[in-house]
Amino acid sequence: MRTSAIIKFYNDNKSLLLILLAGIILRLWQINWGLPELFEEATPLTVSWKLWNWGKPGFDFNPHFFNYPALTFYIQFIAQAIHYIVGNLIGIYPSLDSFGVSPVPLIITARLVDVIFDFLTIIVVYRIAKEVWNKKTGIIAALLLAVNPLHVSLAHQIQVDTILTFFCAVSLLYIVRVYNSGERKWYLLAGLFIALAASSKYTGAFLLFPLLGAHLLRSGTLQESLQTLNHPPLYTSILLGALVFLFINPFIIISSSEFQQDFSYEQAHIAAGHLGVVASKSTFDFYFFHALPSAMGIAGMIVSIGVMIFSFIQKNKREIVVGLFPIIYLIIISTWEMRAERYILPIIPFLILFTATGVSLVADYILKKLRKTAESINGHPYEKITYAAVTALLVLQPIYSSSAHLYELGLPDTRTITKNWIRENIPAGSVIVSGPYGVEFPDSSYKIVRIPFIAVQSELAAPFYDARWYADADLLIASSFDHDRYAMEPDRYGEFLPYYDSLNIRWKKVFEATPTKGQGGPSLWLFTPPDSVRRRTFELSLFDRLDGNPESTRISNFLKEINSVLLEKKQLEKSEQILRMILMNEGHNLHLRNQLAKVLFDLGKYTSALAQLQQSVQIDRNQPEVFALAGNSLLKIDRPREAEAALNTALNLNNRTELAYKGLIDLYTQQRENGKFLDILKRYYSTLYPQGEDARIIKGRIDSLQKALKK
Repeated sequence: MRTSAIIKFYNDNKSLLLILLAGIILRLWQINWGLPELFEEATPLTVSWKLWNWGKPGFDFNPHFFNYPALTFYIQFIAQAIHYIVGNLIGIYPSLDSFGVSPVPLIITARLVDVIFDFLTIIVVYRIAKEVWNKKTGIIAALLLAVNPLHVSLAHQIQVDTILTFFCAVSLLYIVRVYNSGERKWYLLAGLFIALAASSKYTGAFLLFPLLGAHLLRSGTLQESLQTLNHPPLYTSILLGALVFLFINPFIIISSSEFQQDFSYEQAHIAAGHLGVVASKSTFDFYFFHALPSAMGIAGMIVSIGVMIFSFIQKNKREIVVGLFPIIYLIIISTWEMRAERYILPIIPFLILFTATGVSLVADYILKKLRKTAESINGHPYEKITYAAVTALLVLQPIYSSSAHLYELGLPDTRTITKNWIRENIPAGSVIVSGPYGVEFPDSSYKIVRIPFIAVQSELAAPFYDARWYADADLLIASSFDHDRYAMEPDRYGEFLPYYDSLNIRWKKVFEATPTKGQGGPSLWLFTPPDSVRRRTFELSLFDRLDGNPESTRISNFLKEINSVLLEKKQLEKSEQILRMILMNEGHNLHLRNQLAKVLFDLGKYTSALAQLQQSVQIDRNQPEVFALAGNSLLKIDRPREAEAALNTALNLNNRTELAYKGLIDLYTQQRENGKFLDILKRYYSTLYPQGEDARIIKGRIDSLQKALKK
């Protein structure tokens, strides 16, 4: 009995099952693209990984990141937990410490989450089409979505839009049922899944408009519609949605200040756009003339819009309910300055429903004409051939685009090629300066200095785009990622372009990786600084460019990173300039002030070093190393008694302050105070490891001095 039911199900749904198989194959093909490198932001993965609260007891389910709501992070966390439990049971992860040592399995797991949700979206779209139109339309819609290039592409990436799209599709299914029957359960389910959509990405809340529209369209007249606004199931569903949203996102309230900061950033991001978004070009034009044709094919988009307009003209309320969300959603996001192809992902399934309807209408029209020449055509091969031919006209471009994209994913990324060249040609430990989206070296084999990149209000990053900052590095990586975006608006970003000119004119280009057609990654250019660009000190104009820039924290962090390179390269005069610049804003930073004192000491500027050390001990006297350095500085300027006092203070604070012992040894050697010299040697020896080389040397000096004193 069960076997016959399975056979019947297979026979009834053969076409759908084949489409689902094709859909899952397209989404799994090249799922390992780029690995072991990760050439995507992967925000849900990085945030969810932090929920494990590594190195601390328990979990921390506060994402501390509110640019997106939390549901996608929790879904990824659950996937990681399942991954670990299964891996632990079969012995791959003997303990939690072994989990995540290699990021590759985590990346695959995270991508599979998007594959699953995108696959489920195909099934939901089939159900919607079947309920609103018919099974044939459902099959066509499922096919169009299965091969849709935007869906296939984003299913290979770790982002929030695929999960959002699934919950949008399920919400629409229940919104359609709200219109069809008005039963309370459909209102509640619609409210629940709208909350889940909004918990995936805030734009999911736009689904409230089609829910309200479906509710109002159930009435015959406008007056009747308005009277139903106090209908209990309607506001109950909205209340349920609000409660579910807050249940999933309690930290929006608990960490309200963090939420306000991140949400405000997103508002500014949406309003202003970011680097690469040309303000002079219309967002609506971008979606209408680029994103939608690319995602659906030109023919598919035209058919979808045409059928949607026809549905509104015919006042087909069920179809209007389906069309409300893509229309409202597209209108809202077209008012934003920020734009991206992935933003339209949630409306693609709805537009595809109208495209599939158009295919059915055209095929039925052709069949109607054919029936005039044949007594019966139902069940005749002509029927299947006609549907197949019309569908093929709309599906060939998406199939080609999806296949081409998947082929391109298999090509080596320019960043991988560049990374391999660096490993083969640049010694480990070298200092590498990299622009945004350059090459990652997570194993710390190189010291990476990152040129600050600001996506919003990018003009503020201009002072960092000056090759003079980086003349002491061993290698500099520049790329078309940022160069081409700045070059798109030379009037706005004119200050950035001379940086690239100076690299090409004055530096030595040692390698270039330019992507071929379809190859992933930006063009990358590697430069080394010739001796002609190196200077003992920075030109003051470099620091002048930092004045008045509101990015004070970013500037400070940048200067500290540059200073670490300068210290490593023994460029002490430049380090002095950097440290003095930082201390103008961070006067109470004792670490940097003491660092400046050490730089001044090494430069032979002992009086200047003492001035910095005096300021430091005024803030905190419990600094033995500071007193030790002060004592050594006093010795250098021939103030022995003050030096002795400072060095002894250092030892009183910490009797293991090596610099203080060495200073006193030098002092007593110069002063020929053999008694004190012997005492300090013995005291120093008592702090050393007896079997160590230093202890052996000091013991030898003690023995020699004692013999000399006995004579």
